[in-house]
Amino acid sequence: MGNLINADSTLSKSLSKVDLDNSPALAEIFSQAEGIHKDIQLIRLEVKRLREQSSCMFHGTSTIKRDSIGADIKMRAENVLARLRDMDGMACKLEEKHGANSAVTRIARTQYACLSNGFRDAMFDYNEAEMSHRESCKAQIQRQMEIVGCEVTGEEVEEMIEKGQWNIFSNNVVTEGRTARSALFQVEKRHQELLDLERRIKGIHEIFLDIAVLVEEQGNMLDSIQTNVQKTDEANFDSSHIHKVSPQRMLDLAIFFFLNVLFFVGYASCCSPKGICLICV
Repeated sequence: MGNLINADSTLSKSLSKVDLDNSPALAEIFSQAEGIHKDIQLIRLEVKRLREQSSCMFHGTSTIKRDSIGADIKMRAENVLARLRDMDGMACKLEEKHGANSAVTRIARTQYACLSNGFRDAMFDYNEAEMSHRESCKAQIQRQMEIVGCEVTGEEVEEMIEKGQWNIFSNNVVTEGRTARSALFQVEKRHQELLDLERRIKGIHEIFLDIAVLVEEQGNMLDSIQTNVQKTDEANFDSSHIHKVSPQRMLDLAIFFFLNVLFFVGYASCCSPKGICLICV
């Protein structure tokens, strides 16, 4: 990573003479990357909306809104997965045509790796938002049950969610009085929100399984990219003691280093693991 950043200043003059539009393959890569990146950003915006809706759950926020946001996230996630598969397929074709160490192949692989990691983190953020709302609902159920004279533990609430046996609690509560009825209404509402949340999670479960595969793939791919960069640096250093690097080779290296700098730095905030996805456990 440090080598890539240091290379940026030394290669800026060379890159000013490079016309990337002359390469149809690169143009296609950048076009795909731009579309995927846009969808990932839209997913992040939807997750932000979901968090805002969840924070207002005690002010009459409709579950329908959360379901609508969840449906939008699922649709965009499916689209991103499909486009990432297309990009991966294109990278494989470029590797067959130009070789694994060609600049265009490495650019495609780097783009794919960075976008995959950005997508992974966006979806993990979505998972975290849903799990946070789940815990808030459980805590609210416990508080309201105390009001109606029935103390329950978090484990008991979890069992209620898993088995769907809400009557275990509702049959043994005091419903007399306005406060008690209001508390019971809140409990029933939170219970329904939990059921809706579980349904949303099940609906997107397959996507998280695909993301788990991406996470495993990207570890090996990023290691491979780093190894190739190190080998390129070493080869370039050794050759400088023997003969000058060819203009075409310099062009390939310039493009490769520039794109690595651009996308590793640009996606730095998206490439750090945030934790384990609870849905995949």
